Formats: sequence, structure tokens, C-alpha cells
Amino acid sequence: MTVEATPAKRVLIQENIPQAAVGGLAESLERYYITPNSRFIDPGSYRRVESSGVIELFWKIKYPEGLLVVPLSIMLSISQEAVELTFPDLDKNSSDQIRLSSRVIDDVQNIVWQYMQNTKLSSLYFVIGGKEDQHSEAPGERSSVLRNILRRLFSGNTANIFLTFLLFSFVLFFIIGIYTVFVMIAFQVMYLIFSDRIALNLGNVHPTEDRPLVTIVSVRSNKETLKALSTYAKKILPEIREEITRSVQVPTTPFDRMTLKTTVIQILTKHSVRANLNDVEIKTRNVYAIVQRVAARFHRDPPSIVIQNSLVSNAAATGISTKHSSIMITAGSLEDLNEVELEAVIGHELGHIKGHDPVILGTVTSFEFFGRFFLWFPIFLAQPILYFIVVFGAIFAIGKVLETRADTESAIVLGNPDAMATALTKIGLRQLYHEKYSPVAKVLDWFQFDPHPPIYFRVKRMSEFKSNGSDETRHMFLISLRDCIEGFFSSFSSRSASSNSVPDNEQLVGSK
Repeated sequence: MTVEATPAKRVLIQENIPQAAVGGLAESLERYYITPNSRFIDPGSYRRVESSGVIELFWKIKYPEGLLVVPLSIMLSISQEAVELTFPDLDKNSSDQIRLSSRVIDDVQNIVWQYMQNTKLSSLYFVIGGKEDQHSEAPGERSSVLRNILRRLFSGNTANIFLTFLLFSFVLFFIIGIYTVFVMIAFQVMYLIFSDRIALNLGNVHPTEDRPLVTIVSVRSNKETLKALSTYAKKILPEIREEITRSVQVPTTPFDRMTLKTTVIQILTKHSVRANLNDVEIKTRNVYAIVQRVAARFHRDPPSIVIQNSLVSNAAATGISTKHSSIMITAGSLEDLNEVELEAVIGHELGHIKGHDPVILGTVTSFEFFGRFFLWFPIFLAQPILYFIVVFGAIFAIGKVLETRADTESAIVLGNPDAMATALTKIGLRQLYHEKYSPVAKVLDWFQFDPHPPIYFRVKRMSEFKSNGSDETRHMFLISLRDCIEGFFSSFSSRSASSNSVPDNEQLVGSK
């Protein structure tokens, strides 16, 4: 579990640490936090204790605050169950200690997140789905250039797809001229009709009512494994995938999970990839049941589901209507998000489907095609680069409002905005850290060519969200537009309270 920094004597940073990562995480915290901040740590206060799979780090900070010195004792516990920070002598009436503890929480959380991400990037992930007629995905599978491009497009916001159409129309104009508008509108209509089927073809694992379970098998890599894979990956990974597909079943009991671990290790060893039981982590999720449960709250049939073997926590939805829609969920989401967080993210995607957001974006870009050639063609010819900057900015702005509305839809229908806030925190923790301690980033992130609003804005909005009932449901788009405008202008004047916890020229070091 990842949490926002809060002043408390005991703070849970993250749960469920792989056993093989406990020692490495402790070393990473020593290297990237303890050593760089040694000038603030009371000499002789630091110690490390290891016992029964638990590593505990103790130190005491003495931080200069003007003419005063702010003391703060800290204990960091790292185990397979969780990473926890404890502040034994924290005085909640001391604003100096509260600011300092908040910064320590942020810094430690940031290092833990980076370590876990780096660990994931050096791991093998296998996605297994089904009972009979199994489907699976292995890392590094060879696929066409077109399929890789489509995967990247469908893994993000639908606005990116329509903006790609805009760029393509610019090139096509120099080939067929004015006929571009008719070709591109027809192309977009065809895309909208078949978008759900296209998305489903971008992954091999499709949970259904008869095949609801999905298992994520992650194998933490060591130097020998990475060396073997760098040499033989293209040859052995497809073979490993086929053998795992033929040899394993989705586990339903602890005995099944241990059997699966043993089988995976045997298959990897056969292909000269060394691993042990502690390197293999298994997580099984009833994905279809989760999607079905959320869809029922939206009073809709569940969309078709595809699981993508991507380490990034993400989801995306597309389709022209509820009956012709699909949702993509990444393996990273299934591993990182708990049940209620995953429901909130799926609710966000169903909000896009319910609001017909792909159709809205298709209509907007089709209007741009028509207007470019028949209404304001001279402006386009006079300043084509400036024109596209303005058009892209406008469509990204619409995308930001639609994303905000989808957050609102999930919060109202599921009644759990806090789950959406914690899911967004996990997904965007690195950016949150950057925005929190860089007020300039809070402004610049609104100007990025990204259809998503800044992550700090979305987390704060969901954390403070209170539904106003029917009025909010009826005017959801207008309320989301208002909140985006208010959030944009407030970014010019707002400064995070935590950014003032230490002087700008002498901050605690909390990132690599």
C-alpha cells in the first residue's frame, strides 16, 4: 500500500515486498538516503539490525531550522509483509517536526517506489489465463512493428489515437489534397466501429465468465539470468512461454502455487535461466468477477477484457457503445493495485465508455478536419505549425476534462473516491513527488501535451471529493470543466506546505 505523507508516529509505506527484495531495498535506502543525508544524522545514532527476515534501520536527524535544531528519531522496518516508518518521539504539536517527518516519509516512499520499479524492469513476467485451451503471454515476444505501435496507442488515452489521425491527415493533405477530409472522417468512423476488436487482438489473455482467473508469475532476475537473457532471449522466451502454457494451470490453492513455482523454476533451469523459489512470485486475480462487479454498479454488461503483459500500472477502454466496448488491463495493475483500487480504475474506464468519450473525441477531430479545409483554410496555410500547436492544445484540454469526468464518474458510482486517490498515487508516485517539491512543475504539467491532468490535481480532487447527489450527476461534464479551470489557475499561486519543510538550498536528499 502506498500512502500520502501524513504526520503520524507509524506510517505504512508499502505492503507485500518480495522476499528476495528485502535485503536489496535496505541497501538501496542506505545508499540513496542514509549516506547522502549523513550530515543531518546524529553521529553514532545509525544502526542496522537483522532478525528473522526483518531488517530494521535506526537513526536520528538533527536538522537546522533557523537558529534552532529540529530533532527527530526514526525507525524503518523492512520485511516481506511491509515497509514501515516509525517516529517514536514525534510531537504532533510541533510544526517543525511534522514538516520534517512529512519530508522523510516522502523521501523514503520515493526511494522504495524507484527500487520496486527497477526490480520489476529486471524481472520476467508471465501472464497465464484460462483452464482448458489456455492463453498466456511471455515477455519479449516477437511481434510486428504495427502491433507494437497499436499496443502503445491503445495502452494510453483515446485522445492520443485521434491526435495520431490528425498528424496523418497533415501528411495525407500533400498527397490527395482536399479529399483528405473525407478519407480521414471515414477512417475514424471505421476505427470507432472496430476499435474494441482491434484492442482485443493486442493481447493473448482474455478473461471471460468461463475463464475468469488471471495469474501473474514474476521471476526476479539476478546477474546470471540477465546475462543469459541478453544472449538468448529471442530464442528461449517463446519456448519458455509455450512450455509454461502446456505445463501449468491457474493455481487455486497454496499447494497449486507451490507446484507452479517449482514447475516454472524447472522450465527456466532447462533453458539455463537460474532461479530459486524466493525469486518467483505468484498472484492470481479473478479479473472477470471484478470487472463484472463494477459493470453491475454502472448498470451495464461487462465489456470484453484483454490483459496486456506490461509492467506499467494502467488500464484503457475503447468502443463505440456499451455492447461494443473493451477494456485493457496491464499485468502491472493486477500486481500493484488492491481490490478496491482496481475497481476504482476499472470504474474510471467504464466512465469513459458510459460517457461515449471515444465518440466525443472522434467528433471533435472530424470537425477539425472539416473546419481546416472548409472554414479556416487560409489560417492553416498561413501558420501550419502554430495551427497544429493550438489544435493539439485544444484537444488535449478536452481530454483533460474527459479524464476528470471519468474520475468523477468512478467516485460517484462506486462511492469510494479514496480508492481512486490511492490508485492514482501508486500509478503516479514519481510525478507526485516531483510536483510536490517543485511548484514550477505544478504549472508546467498543465501545459504538457498529455490528455491527463496533473496527477497531484487528480489525487487532491479525489481525496477531497464529496458528492452533491443528482446535481453532480446531471452536470458532471460542466463540474469537471470548472474543476480543471480552477485547478489550472490555482497552480500559479499554490505551494505545497511540505515544500517549505526544509530550505530550498539545503534539502534532504530523497531521490537517486
